[in-house]
Amino acid sequence: MDNSGFQESTNSLKLDRSVSVNAEVESYPLYRTPTGMILRKWKWTRGEPAAVLEEDFPSDEFEYMECGPSPPADHTPNIYESFEEFSTNHELTVQICHDTIKMNLLEHMKSSSGRHQLLDDIESKKVQQDNLDTFFTGASKVEVNISFLWAAFMKRWDLLDGLLKLSAQMQYFEPNQGLSALHLAAFSGCLAGTQFLIQQGCDVNATYKCYTPLHCSAFGDSPETAMILLSSGAKVNALTAYPLDCHESVLHCAVRANAIACVRLFTAQGADVGQVEFAGMSPIHLAADLGHPQCLKIMLEAKGSNPNGKTRDKDLTALHLAAEGGYVGCIEHLLDKGCDANVRNYRGQSALHFAARAQSLDCVELLLRKGNCNPNIPDLDQRTALHAAVGKAARSYDIIEILINWGADVNCKDQYGYTPLHIAALNELSQCVEVLIYNGADVTAKSKFGMTALGIITRKTPASLAMITQKLDAAITLHHHPESSNREVELRLDFRSILQHCHPREISVLNTFVDEGQKEILLHPLCSAFLYLKWEKIRKYYIARMLFCLIFVLSLSLYVLTALAHNCYNHGKNMNESQPQNVIELCEKKSMMGHMLRNNPFVIEMQWFVLVGITGCEILRKVYGIAGYPTVKQYLSHPENIIEWSVIASVFIISFIYTGRTYTWQNHVGAFAVLFGWTNLMLMIGQLPIFGSYVAMYTRVQGEFAKLLLAYSCLLVGFTISFCVIFPDSSTFANPFIGLITVLVMMTGELSLDLLVDDDPEDPPFLLEVSAQVTFVLFLLFVTVILMNLLVGIAVHDIQGLQKTAGLSKLVRQTKLISYMELALFNGYLPRYLLNLLHWTALVSPKAYRVVLNVKPLNPREKRLPRDILKAAHEIAKQRKNYGNTISSQGTQVSNYTGHKWINNNIDQGNDTMADYATSLSLLQSNVEKSSEQIEHLSSEVRELKDALLNNNQIMEQLTILLAPKNVNCSNC
Repeated sequence: MDNSGFQESTNSLKLDRSVSVNAEVESYPLYRTPTGMILRKWKWTRGEPAAVLEEDFPSDEFEYMECGPSPPADHTPNIYESFEEFSTNHELTVQICHDTIKMNLLEHMKSSSGRHQLLDDIESKKVQQDNLDTFFTGASKVEVNISFLWAAFMKRWDLLDGLLKLSAQMQYFEPNQGLSALHLAAFSGCLAGTQFLIQQGCDVNATYKCYTPLHCSAFGDSPETAMILLSSGAKVNALTAYPLDCHESVLHCAVRANAIACVRLFTAQGADVGQVEFAGMSPIHLAADLGHPQCLKIMLEAKGSNPNGKTRDKDLTALHLAAEGGYVGCIEHLLDKGCDANVRNYRGQSALHFAARAQSLDCVELLLRKGNCNPNIPDLDQRTALHAAVGKAARSYDIIEILINWGADVNCKDQYGYTPLHIAALNELSQCVEVLIYNGADVTAKSKFGMTALGIITRKTPASLAMITQKLDAAITLHHHPESSNREVELRLDFRSILQHCHPREISVLNTFVDEGQKEILLHPLCSAFLYLKWEKIRKYYIARMLFCLIFVLSLSLYVLTALAHNCYNHGKNMNESQPQNVIELCEKKSMMGHMLRNNPFVIEMQWFVLVGITGCEILRKVYGIAGYPTVKQYLSHPENIIEWSVIASVFIISFIYTGRTYTWQNHVGAFAVLFGWTNLMLMIGQLPIFGSYVAMYTRVQGEFAKLLLAYSCLLVGFTISFCVIFPDSSTFANPFIGLITVLVMMTGELSLDLLVDDDPEDPPFLLEVSAQVTFVLFLLFVTVILMNLLVGIAVHDIQGLQKTAGLSKLVRQTKLISYMELALFNGYLPRYLLNLLHWTALVSPKAYRVVLNVKPLNPREKRLPRDILKAAHEIAKQRKNYGNTISSQGTQVSNYTGHKWINNNIDQGNDTMADYATSLSLLQSNVEKSSEQIEHLSSEVRELKDALLNNNQIMEQLTILLAPKNVNCSNC
């Protein structure tokens, strides 16, 4: 993901703000002072640029440097983008609750220039039926109508008849929500008022703006007035009208207000529980979306209910909506009624995706245990519930663990190639990373953008790398052989943590550790043991490759020596008249070899045909090896590939087959080809573990010498030109190029004082002689002494550094070598029977099931692993066993992993001290056992208390339904 767009928007923001900031700079005198500037710089260095921008500093106080674009950030896919749009908990445009109705009526009275004191007097019951005329003397028609609505709302049904006599209108409604007196009486649960208004001819299905009176009784949770309305002809399936356009039924409104008694009444009266509103949500969907389990339970028990019904646009079931909100009670009711937990929405997501995304552990567990939900259902982006569970909440790792325990694939990749481990590391969730690694997540998995999970962990959550070492330690255990008479101890090495994700390229896991800069992990005894076993299996192929390359280089060298260097082929063809007469060649000498080659040129032709045949095999090998690399760039990044192809090309360039003779320019090509061939063979030998450190020393010193020579090249060129000027008669400095070579030779200590001796002692050029002596002495000091000693010192320092890390360097080279061998052997283009043969001969575990090795570390005849690896592994296993069980009275072995080696410290303690230590340990163990028993007892009591509280909550809900006041909860207002 590129940050250039963000940078451009930030720059534009700064430009846009500069005008206003400059205009207001006088109002910020603090930031014009040196102290203000220091404060500003401090905030910027503290990583608070947003705070700096918010304070509107003058933009002319600093300028941004142009240092090129910022590097692109890690491509972090927003795995939650497909979840954000499913928040279907929409609210009605107009809410019906006690406070809003009261406020609307008061505002209506004030806007109509009426006396709101009339409403207060009605509410305080100062206005009675007998003094009604007194209070409303001189009242306007609007005041009477609003007071009529207010009396119905405040359950002052005794004033309704008198207000009608004062010319109040039966159909009058407040303009905001379109509520008439019948609407308000039905809402407030005024039975007498509702009956009176119906007797006076009010329409029970009247909709002045949005709602019918039955809707209002649902919002007010007034089943009594709703029953009166229904018995008077109110339509139980009536819908809301314009301007809402949501077309919600009466049952929708009852569910929205959590009016349990009304829901029970409406369903008993035949309300359609499957009736959908504008978004395709039925009352069942709405109850699940709002988290009203009692309403949902009532509707699910009604006739015609469909728990698996879907919304119109997004194919969401009630289970999706309940899981999104984390409503355990709703999910349980839905599952009890047979709701399918594996139903997917239009993006392919199940309810488990939503529960994991909502970080609801109880919902996730309920869906898995009771709903038998498949945890590996992928959505359209190939993400499972485990991807969705990786969030920033505190219980993310709990949800991850329970999903894995129920069979979730911990290494499932999404469409970008990201596993849950990638996402957890990108979000810097160290606990989630550790849980995933502990449960077998592949740290070497690569995304489509080439990022490995290990690389992200190294940068984002490096502390989590300790879990990898812990898993490797856990793979080494001690056991006693059951068939041994002396109960000889056995060391069990379990290589599953290395092999389970990389068959058949068994070294790819360790190679990834090297590529990501975590090469110290190779020092772990488990990794070292596996590298040893792997090299024992695969080294025969590398040795065969070296022998083939040796034959190829020998054939090339023989052809170059005979056909080119000594011109034997041309002599055999009688072409030596074109060659210089002063060249002493093999074929001109009176030797048996030269005579044979001169008289039998077909021998050289046979050499060429053999060389071409070997070269053809080499070409096939190299072409086959290309398929093992993911990209051509990576293939060309290895110098040995370029060297080998150049040698192959030279074979055809130096051939005589085109013209029937050889030329002098081919000698130069052949010379470099032979040099490259033998150099490549040296590099191949240097990859062997036994010789690797020596070749590494040579290449390290070579590189340092090249840099040193480049740094002091000007000094050497200066001395070369000086010598050419001072010694013009010398043959070695007559040519500047020969002079430079002479200076390089002199730099090694090969000094000749003949340059300072004058050939004409009778007429010596005194000044030139002095200059020559001074220049020679300066060269002796600055180049021969200082420069060469500096070079020797650097070489010694590098060699000492290599010797300190020789063991680790050997393992790294061994890992890279085996990785290249596996790339060549297992690229998949060979016939099946050859691949099977390679599997049985080159793999430590041919069928990926032989992953455990049992060795006897204390047996001197044990030769399957080196003694140092056996010792280190035995110390780790013994340490873990001692820490996990008991500590031996004879002492304990402490094994510490310190970056580059395992340090074994044997701690011997006296019998008295160890006895006290054992006594303390036994007391501690008994205390732990007692504490565990107490914890189990407390846990059982907590479970019983939870059950009692659950039953109590159900009883309280029923009492609340019976005793609750008849008004609606205004939490949605």
